[in-house]
Amino acid sequence: MRVINISELRNKFDNLERNHIGSFDEWVQRAEKCLNDIRPMNKADRNAYWARNNIWRELYPALSELSGHKCWYSEAPENSSEWEIEHYRPKAMSKAEDGTIILEDGYWWLSYSWNNFRLAGSLVNKLRRDRFDLGNEVYGKGNFFPLDGMEIAQTGDEECECERPLLIDPINPRDVTLISFDQNGDPYTTYSEGDNSLYHKKAILSITFYGLDHKPLCRGRSKIWANCEMAVTKAHNYIKNNINDPVRRDKKIDECFLLLHNYSKYTEPYSMVVRNFVKEKIKDEEYSWLKDVERVLV
Repeated sequence: MRVINISELRNKFDNLERNHIGSFDEWVQRAEKCLNDIRPMNKADRNAYWARNNIWRELYPALSELSGHKCWYSEAPENSSEWEIEHYRPKAMSKAEDGTIILEDGYWWLSYSWNNFRLAGSLVNKLRRDRFDLGNEVYGKGNFFPLDGMEIAQTGDEECECERPLLIDPINPRDVTLISFDQNGDPYTTYSEGDNSLYHKKAILSITFYGLDHKPLCRGRSKIWANCEMAVTKAHNYIKNNINDPVRRDKKIDECFLLLHNYSKYTEPYSMVVRNFVKEKIKDEEYSWLKDVERVLV
């Protein structure tokens, strides 16, 4: 998971849709009208209205541009599953991690708020079982939105600053650092419970509810790790065996750095794996030449 700069949505939308739907400001005005329409409605009527007026779908191309055409949660490429615009704070109902209902009507007042939209593959957003796992555990975010503590936003609170969500949000820079990946592509918590119990819990719940340990996702990440390993091994082998050829040695390091730089671009699938690979590799003093590559990862 990479951080997404959602403040760029306006520019992305205007650049993409200039001659089609209209400006982003015009979309916001339509969204405000829709919100005003549902204010007096009951839950059933709101659900029916959303089905007829899901204008958030018009933001799909711009939201996709923000992530380099990848799922905001899994970094899986766009063609990996059916993609959806999901509401980070669920619009119809919200539930705690144990299934207890927190808000019966959900965050309906944020249903047309572009700040609440995230781009997700259906494997992340919908409840399902992993077909590659013999277990019966259900994955997917659905209406789950667990909170830390008892503070719950009141109806109409657009900022919801009193809340402390327990699901990682890709628009928050610190959140995306809470999950790491190993050479098998498996996700794990960056912080142990002893290091930081809140960060640990957020990572655990996010891995579960976003289905980040889905087997195809793990295989995709492991391929990126293997590509990084191949690039570093090739350069390292030359360094060890050609110590009297500093010019060629530096060229091999440059070639390796460029490959890792390219693998880490935001448009590349599972790009955060590259950072995890480097973080683990430079723990070995034998690979001290690799430390500076962190400066060129993007």
